[in-house]
Amino acid sequence: MSFRKRILLVDDEEPVLFVLSEGLAMLGEEYEIVTAGGGHEALDKMEEMSFDLVITDIRMPDIDGLQFTEIIKALNPAAVVIWITAYDCYKMRGDADRLGVYRCLDKPLEIEEIRRTVREALGEGRSKPEAGSGESSSKD
Repeated sequence: MSFRKRILLVDDEEPVLFVLSEGLAMLGEEYEIVTAGGGHEALDKMEEMSFDLVITDIRMPDIDGLQFTEIIKALNPAAVVIWITAYDCYKMRGDADRLGVYRCLDKPLEIEEIRRTVREALGEGRSKPEAGSGESSSKD
């Protein structure tokens, strides 16, 4: 019996959660997608179960993605985290590097790009880039 990889998606925008969860569900049955509408809900879910990957928005009303990532990394320094934001990943590069964020992706997201990034982050693609590499989908 193979184990499913569990991914936690965190975003306060319901349409973003829906599109991401549907898009990632197409990766196959070996992935379990769990969603949370904010940082507090995500922390509650993390108390209930473990996750192989956390994908979180940066700007959220209850706990922002930066604070959320700091909490995750304090609990599990090896946690794999991907940030998504509409506010320019490049400006957040220092925080991403400091916290060991796997990658930051700018919204709007391309579903195929997020699928590829998830596969890579979970060790199913090419080798891991430097933490917080700042790679993004921005057009510069």
